[in-house]
Amino acid sequence: MRGEASSPIFARSLAGSKRTRALGTRSVALVASLALVGAAHAELLTFETRPDGANEAVHATVKLDGTSYDIAGTLAKPAKPPSGAKALLIETQPSDDVKPLALERGLAVLTLDVGKLSDKARAPALRDVVGHIRGALKMKRLLGRAQGSDADAMSGASSAFDGLLLHDATREPTAPTRFIATWGADAYWREKPRVEFANAAPPNGRRFYLAGIASSTAATNCVAPINARPSAPALRALFAALDEWTAKGVAPPASRAPLDADLAPAQDLKWPKIPGLPAPPEGARRAPRIDADGNEIAGLRLPDVALPVATFTGFNAQKDKKGPPCAAGTAIPFAATKSDREKNLDPRPALVERYGSRAYFVATMRVIADKLVKERLLLQQDADAYVAAARSAPF
Repeated sequence: MRGEASSPIFARSLAGSKRTRALGTRSVALVASLALVGAAHAELLTFETRPDGANEAVHATVKLDGTSYDIAGTLAKPAKPPSGAKALLIETQPSDDVKPLALERGLAVLTLDVGKLSDKARAPALRDVVGHIRGALKMKRLLGRAQGSDADAMSGASSAFDGLLLHDATREPTAPTRFIATWGADAYWREKPRVEFANAAPPNGRRFYLAGIASSTAATNCVAPINARPSAPALRALFAALDEWTAKGVAPPASRAPLDADLAPAQDLKWPKIPGLPAPPEGARRAPRIDADGNEIAGLRLPDVALPVATFTGFNAQKDKKGPPCAAGTAIPFAATKSDREKNLDPRPALVERYGSRAYFVATMRVIADKLVKERLLLQQDADAYVAAARSAPF
């Protein structure tokens, strides 16, 4: 699965050159599209940019199978280097998970709205529009970030990118494009559960399973408390690794994804009898093995699941069976003390029973977070944030 992308305007445009300003005030008609042999292709009819406050507004029109599609976007510029960005991050959904880091690292970030394109049109449109952006803006590197169906489209357009950060994708880019794929716990519990790849990641890719994290945190029509653990700390570290991999050839950390032995038939998982925990969805599926608390064992375990204060799952339950489905996961906190958990017949050790004191909890959190920093799976600022949150643990 892959990652994410944001994009700022290219070097000269960032500097406000005459060439960029001219490009921003007129449409650019292309003589030919960037078609790949034997592949569906989109004809790029127009491409333009114009000033929009501190950013640049981008507009493109593409034609595929006789139908024209409009693609709008926003280009953000990094403060440094003053000579202008040489690399661009393209994302299909606005997000602050990775964008500020990309700008800090000197990349421009372009957010493209491809929501109006049909599923069939997204990959060829992205490939041809992105291919034009690389040439027109004179970008040395192009990175991409997307999730779900957009991630699949980016994978299909991978020839236009140097690297991709993809979340919850069902297909992977072919070499030489480098990619980092991620997915979370909800991927195994939805109506159409994830099916694992038969082989390990190829040399041009890495796979990371974000243990105990659910993609959606929407509380719509959900019975149990929502699993709101953020994926952003992992995505930031993995984006930094992808940036260094594509810019300097520095290999990223090794994959951390479930192997066959890490999965089990869902009906064989031994869930603790946790008060308020919904029953797992039924149906034939394989899911990651769990520990005595119900937390997943395999994958990338961020500090708040390596040293948990709750059970985190990728499933919940609908409050109203006639209402919309609940897409979130569940978080059931541990009791603070032994007497508290015994009152609720909770079999999981309480916080005081497992950690003793808050001081020990904070110190252990620091050890776990710093280890992930050394492994390049967590940025220092995010490690510090986990430790700061541990000081407010509910015991």
